[in-house]
Amino acid sequence: MKVLQDINEFKRFVKVNDVVLIGFVEGNTDVKRYMINLFEKLESRIGHIINFALFDIENTPNNSTIKEDEGINKLPLIRLYLNGKNVFEQEDCFMDLRLDYYVLKISMKDILQRHGIRWSLRPTI
Repeated sequence: MKVLQDINEFKRFVKVNDVVLIGFVEGNTDVKRYMINLFEKLESRIGHIINFALFDIENTPNNSTIKEDEGINKLPLIRLYLNGKNVFEQEDCFMDLRLDYYVLKISMKDILQRHGIRWSLRPTI
């Protein structure tokens, strides 16, 4: 999982990767640590299909510009980008690892299949 440092890195990451899941968080909080755990779990199973990144917008210069430019109203926010286009987003999370994992897995699989991308999960180790 990549940690994005600024808006330019964010834009470049979305542009150069076909499928991207980005978690937008703010500050060094329990939610940020939870999102890292959630993304690591997802990445271990579908990292061969989706590129993962975390963007802590609190530590980013001009973070109000990022919120405005990207239409971010509530954090945490999870977005799935396909070929540079936002195709799915989820505001907030349940703070239940199994539930968030399940909801994201099912949602992403449905969205990607609608766009002609078939995938399966890597087996658990």
